[in-house]
Amino acid sequence: MLLSLAIWLQRTDLMRALRESERGYEILLSLHVSFIALFGAMIAITDARLLGLRPGGYSVSEVVDQLRVPKRIGFLCVATCGFLLFGMKAEEYYLNIFFRIKVLLFLAVGIHALVFRPVVYNRPAALDTAPSLPLRANLAGALSLLLWFGIVCAGRGIGYIHPPPFSHHFESAFSAPPPHASPSELSSETILLGKKGR
Repeated sequence: MLLSLAIWLQRTDLMRALRESERGYEILLSLHVSFIALFGAMIAITDARLLGLRPGGYSVSEVVDQLRVPKRIGFLCVATCGFLLFGMKAEEYYLNIFFRIKVLLFLAVGIHALVFRPVVYNRPAALDTAPSLPLRANLAGALSLLLWFGIVCAGRGIGYIHPPPFSHHFESAFSAPPPHASPSELSSETILLGKKGR
């Protein structure tokens, strides 16, 4: 079911157009990485403050409140580029173990938000008046850093898993071999085309 949905997504007109454009994937990947760097910096600053560090001498409420909207915009940019990159090669990503780990880590980030947003991120002023940062704030910062670091590492690992040599998004470049064909029956030209499509 999910695999069929992934194949349908990458066959849509938008994803096909991006995939077949001369520099579409490279441009999107560059934007994705750039937005990750900016978004990651804001996450790191917020989490460092929750761990008791004082970057720039700012209070918890100043850091959390001032970065709240920029972080949301940054995440939206990262997620948009990430979705388009996924859609271009959705079948490959679906079969990639590192992508699955990344999805699980994103789910963990969602759980983290549900647990800590009401008691930490939505009440930064209360943390400023406390004699010392409570354990829940330290825990929120530490777990956030670990989860986002894991997401970045998993995302980087995706590129080291070779996709199936005849994924469906190669169909526009060449005719796929018969389902019963063995690797020894494939021509060298077809295999080269498959590698080029990656």
